[in-house]
Amino acid sequence: MAKKGRFSEFGEAIRNFWNSPGIPSFIEILEKGLDKELFFDPDKADSQIPKEDLPIDFRLRQSGFARKFYEKLFPVSHVFRITHRYGREFLDNFMPLSSENYIGRGSYKFVYTLPWNQVVKIGKSKLPSDPIFGSLYKEVQNNLERYLKTEEIGLMHHLQKAAWGESKRDEIRFKFARLGLERLHYWKLKSLIPDLVLPTRFFMGLRFRRSPLGIPVVTLTPCDNQNLLPGKHLKEFIRLNEKVRQNPIQDALFPKWKLNFDTHRFGIISKSKLKKIALDFHRVIEVTRYLANEEKLIFDIHSENIIITIPDFELKIFDYHVFDEHLYEPSKENPSPEVDHINLIKEFVSSFELG
Repeated sequence: MAKKGRFSEFGEAIRNFWNSPGIPSFIEILEKGLDKELFFDPDKADSQIPKEDLPIDFRLRQSGFARKFYEKLFPVSHVFRITHRYGREFLDNFMPLSSENYIGRGSYKFVYTLPWNQVVKIGKSKLPSDPIFGSLYKEVQNNLERYLKTEEIGLMHHLQKAAWGESKRDEIRFKFARLGLERLHYWKLKSLIPDLVLPTRFFMGLRFRRSPLGIPVVTLTPCDNQNLLPGKHLKEFIRLNEKVRQNPIQDALFPKWKLNFDTHRFGIISKSKLKKIALDFHRVIEVTRYLANEEKLIFDIHSENIIITIPDFELKIFDYHVFDEHLYEPSKENPSPEVDHINLIKEFVSSFELG
């Protein structure tokens, strides 16, 4: 009994320590330094980075006929950050948008450049059945006060009170929980490889479109913004000049190529820079292994998530999503899904021919 009592006292001491007002909260740690990192003076804004120097995948920019028609009818106009102040919703941080500044879309977000060398990413509508909403979403859903700011929780309650029907109130809570989930995904990577992960601010946004009748179409959606860096997607450095041998049918229908790194495509990369890039890739591999082995999470990393900056030639990760292992579909060759990502990176690094 004495031993059990000592463990009980120890547990109580730990709880008191973490509940101490002197210990920073998750949000405080996450946002530390962001005001400085993302600060810009509109009167002293740098000249815009030329579009040809941006990491743009033009295939991602293309939309189908239905989407293009919708964008013509309801052109995007701007987005505000929405919070809760003075007992009501409060809009700040105006961000002008236009179809000309649309630079890409991922599975979960649309991306627009801003006039001050930053981007804003606007969350797409998603159903709760999407595999992104796994165990981490449940953690956020059950502990919203840990992952949302006080004013964000205040805004959520304020909007729910004004909503008609239980389903609308659930939809509002779902969007705020998704905002917290985005922060948690970011933190999973930022805490492990902070220098490789671009500083990102997550916020609840209010996006405006113009209707043909001039009536604004307003959407509440999670958003985030980052500084814009000149550079290229990883796959833009890839030289496809060596085919991987498969059977004749696969060769004809699903050809595969070795990923060879072109060191002269965007300027000559020195051997010391290549060694640094290779080392950073190995760190990404270790993080991928750690998340898979220790937390049963798959870091969903692709060449679209990584850029190599120009002219510094540094590796940066700017998109972050992790999935539950059992919700991520592995390939036939690798029953453990993280192996696909690791092998892709290893193959890429081996093409540096550093020995």
